[in-house]
Amino acid sequence: MAAGAAAAQAEALNIAVAKTPLSLPIYIASQKGFFADEGLDVTLTECSGGHRCLQLVLEGQADVSTSSELPIVFNSFERTDFAVIATMVTTSQDVKLLAHTRSRIAKPMDLTGKRVGAVARTSSQYFLELYLLTIGLNPQNLTVVNMQPEDMSTALQNGQIDAVALWEPYAYSAIKALGHNAVVLPPNRAYILTFNLVAHRNVVKQRDNDLVRLLRAVERAERFIRDSPADAKLVLRNALKLDQGFVDWVWAGATYRLGLDQSLISTMEGEARWARREGHVTGAATPNFLGLMHMAPLKTVNPSAVGIHP
Repeated sequence: MAAGAAAAQAEALNIAVAKTPLSLPIYIASQKGFFADEGLDVTLTECSGGHRCLQLVLEGQADVSTSSELPIVFNSFERTDFAVIATMVTTSQDVKLLAHTRSRIAKPMDLTGKRVGAVARTSSQYFLELYLLTIGLNPQNLTVVNMQPEDMSTALQNGQIDAVALWEPYAYSAIKALGHNAVVLPPNRAYILTFNLVAHRNVVKQRDNDLVRLLRAVERAERFIRDSPADAKLVLRNALKLDQGFVDWVWAGATYRLGLDQSLISTMEGEARWARREGHVTGAATPNFLGLMHMAPLKTVNPSAVGIHP
């Protein structure tokens, strides 16, 4: 296709993208021209967290968002005007549990009686509560403080809270800011976070051809990550405006593979049961997560990547 023809036919698409290493395929597809090659005119709207990106889609301010599965689960109790079109990334290392030395937290059980910051209705909150249950500590034996990710480092430094459950790149930035006062508690691999692409119902079906183009560009970006890791690392460093130390810190933690797996539904169902059991949602049955999956675009791009069988 000639450049002029491609430009004339370019379809506008607004993607709300969380400022996280997990959004790397989107950043690469944008910076390397993969979206443009597919005939898309993509605008990226950056957010501090997938929960905010998803909210932009729900408010009609973006066509597609990046988000972990937790905000999807919580919103699905209240509405069904959105759909998951693909998982981009999985990781067990995105959320970290950090403390300040003044709080005298040297091991996980030392969290007893402490004030711990977490972002409500997100992977931060779920990671924290699962972590506590895994070590045998009742979440009611500490105080969970609802905070936004960009506020946690300062709150930890000034003693407003004792510890935080915080995702990247905010965790790395907090560790750097704390310096020798930073305590990184042992990781918990029990939680596998998925990072997904979510579209508004006004976009799915009506614009499935554009979603196919989007997923083709993302798939190409993920091949780029595997084939040209040095170049991909540079894109990540520039996109998030952080140093090489950060890139080295997070690089091995994520698996970039486009897909829609049955395990996603199982994970969301488990999280929904947790949300109901712990009183984070009230009076609602577990949502139909299969009904939130819009598989047609990914089946067109790569049928073998769809492992969900209705």
